[in-house]
Amino acid sequence: MRRISLLIAFALLGLLPLQAQKISAGFRAGLNFATISGPLEMDDNGSGLEEFSYKSGFHLGGMVNVKFNDVFSLRAELAYSQKGTEYNYLGTSYWIFDAANESNVYATGTRNTTLTVNNSYLDFPITAVARLGRVELSGGFNFGILATSRAAGELTFSGLSEGGTAIDPFTIALEFNYFRQSLQRIDVDEVEIRRVDGQDVIIPKVLGAYPQDLGEGERLYRTIDFGLVGGLSFYLNQGLFLGLRVNYGLADVTKSGRDASRYKLDADKKFIFRNDDDRNLNLQASIGFNF
Repeated sequence: MRRISLLIAFALLGLLPLQAQKISAGFRAGLNFATISGPLEMDDNGSGLEEFSYKSGFHLGGMVNVKFNDVFSLRAELAYSQKGTEYNYLGTSYWIFDAANESNVYATGTRNTTLTVNNSYLDFPITAVARLGRVELSGGFNFGILATSRAAGELTFSGLSEGGTAIDPFTIALEFNYFRQSLQRIDVDEVEIRRVDGQDVIIPKVLGAYPQDLGEGERLYRTIDFGLVGGLSFYLNQGLFLGLRVNYGLADVTKSGRDASRYKLDADKKFIFRNDDDRNLNLQASIGFNF
């Protein structure tokens, strides 16, 4: 991944016009306020079950500026940027219990999930820049490579099984590493055993990244992201600046084959997969310096 990043950066610099008058470097660092923007899952009455809100993170990177005149320049950057979202699900849902005899026991009820998703990217913004006195305007494109993908939170479920057994509330810790393919962690001392519909069922204390019985396969989040970027900076002196920037993704960051509905299963008790567009939205507040 590092080799690919360097090759892309050098390739972009190689495309810069030869008539450029001056090449300079700089750096940028600051806070991210990121979320994932996309359609929310609804129940049959049209009420929303999901919520995506902003989470904080940071970004840090370097830049190369190619100046054509006193106003216009072209900028290429390489940055490490933390994105993701704060995710909540509250409402009607289902649960699939793993029984001791390796069969499944199904229940419906209420699910309450809180999850902090931390997706970190290597970002390559390429922007056209206009410097008007102390004010700088920029706009262009961003290409990102997913470097790490984790999440943590908890899930609480209660309801009624198909056989009429009341399911008292239970809470499970969520520790997700989306780069691994494990479905769930079930250690000898990490489960609760309950009697549901005449069978002993297993309730894990910790769940891994992917839904129950989904099987091995591809990751939830796509490796490649791209989008638009635009920003406004104010220079405190010739080199030091404060900046605000928006990065809006144009690519669907989730794969439909892993994005299963939490609301219900189909008539055959199989997962219903959501073919929707989930896009990164990232607001940045930066301090930087151009040499």
